[in-house]
Amino acid sequence: MWIVMTSCAKMPSSCWGIYRNVALVKVCQHFAAWNIKPAMLSKRARGVLELRHMGAFHVGKTERCAYQRALASARERAQLLNNANPVDQSFMTFGGSA
Repeated sequence: MWIVMTSCAKMPSSCWGIYRNVALVKVCQHFAAWNIKPAMLSKRARGVLELRHMGAFHVGKTERCAYQRALASARERAQLLNNANPVDQSFMTFGGSA
């Protein structure tokens, strides 16, 4: 099962404001059945099968900020991946060149 996770982004001191990481995480069946989230946003975390990092985004004050848009996009992708056939998932790509 794919879930959306966020964490604080480490940015250089020249960047003002708050930045957060957004990622799609595929968790094992045990974590999905017990509704458990991994402790950290890493491929090495317990229960994580796959991780797709979407990037670090600025957190603004409105719903139009980059972070809220990325979060909405990640939720849509997670829903698509959870509802897709297992064979179709290997062919799903999100961006990039052909």
